[in-house]
Amino acid sequence: MNMIFLEDNLDRRFLLRKYNSKKVLLVSDLHLGIELEWHQSGLDISNPQWSFEIIRTLKKDILEVKPTHVLIVGDLEHSFRHFRMGSKKKVQKIWVSGKRTKEKILEYFNTQILSIEGLTIGLIRGNQDIEYYETLKAQIINYPGSGVLLFDNKLGVFHGNIKPSEELLKAREIVLGHVHPAIELKDDLNVKYKLPVFAKLNISKAEFSTLFGLEYKLTGVVEENITITILPAYNRFFGGFSLNKIGSENEKNNSYPVLKNILDHPKLEVQLTDGVYLGRVSDL
Repeated sequence: MNMIFLEDNLDRRFLLRKYNSKKVLLVSDLHLGIELEWHQSGLDISNPQWSFEIIRTLKKDILEVKPTHVLIVGDLEHSFRHFRMGSKKKVQKIWVSGKRTKEKILEYFNTQILSIEGLTIGLIRGNQDIEYYETLKAQIINYPGSGVLLFDNKLGVFHGNIKPSEELLKAREIVLGHVHPAIELKDDLNVKYKLPVFAKLNISKAEFSTLFGLEYKLTGVVEENITITILPAYNRFFGGFSLNKIGSENEKNNSYPVLKNILDHPKLEVQLTDGVYLGRVSDL
C-alpha cells in the first residue's frame, strides 16, 4: 500500500486515496473541544486556540491537496464526559462555559471547512461524536460508527470503538481511527519519545472476519487480502497509544477491546507520519 506525502511537511496525518475522478482525504480523531479537558490545568476554555489550530491545519491540507471528498473517521468532537468532578455548582459553570466554547469551535469549523466549495464531507460516528454529529446532519454526510462501504467497494471505513459491519468484508482496504497509534522509542540517553504512526495490517478476509467475530460468507465477497490502516490522531495535542508497549505498562489498558486482536497481531506494521517505514511492531 502506498501512502502519499508532500515533501514540505514532516507530520502528515492523513491518507490520500484516488478513485477515478474522486480524490479522498481521510483524517481521524480531531477531538475539537479538547481544551475542555484541560481547564483544571489553567487552560482558557473561552479561547479555544488548540481547536482553532487543528481546523486551520485541516484547511491548509485541504487547500494544498485539493480533494473532492474529506472523510472524518470518527471523533470530530471531544465530548463532555469529563465534567463529573467537584461541586454541582462548579460542574454547571464549566458545562455552560464549555457549551459556549463548543459553539465557537463549530462556528469556526463552518466558516473555515464547510465553506470550501466543491467539497463533500463525510463523518463516521465515533464514540465521542454527539453534539456536532447531530448539529451537522444537514451539512455533511453522517455514517454510523460500524462503518460504510464506499467508492465501488474499494474502501471500507469504520471508527473502531464498535465492531465493523459485515459489508466491509467486500472492501479492498479498510481505514479506521480511535486508537491514536504511536510508537515509543528511546535514545542513547534513555530519553523516551512518543511518535504518531500509521498502523497497517494485510490479512485475508477470512482472518479479518475471525478477528472481529463476523460471519464470513463467500457470496459477494471477493477472495483476496484486505489492507487495514489505523490513522494517527489528527489532533496533535494527544500523546497517543504506544503500540510497542502493549503487554508491559499498557497491559491493563482496556481502551480498545474491539481492536485487541488487530493491535496484538504479529504482522502489524507501522509507518511514521513523515513516511518513514519502521517495520513490524513486534520487532521494535
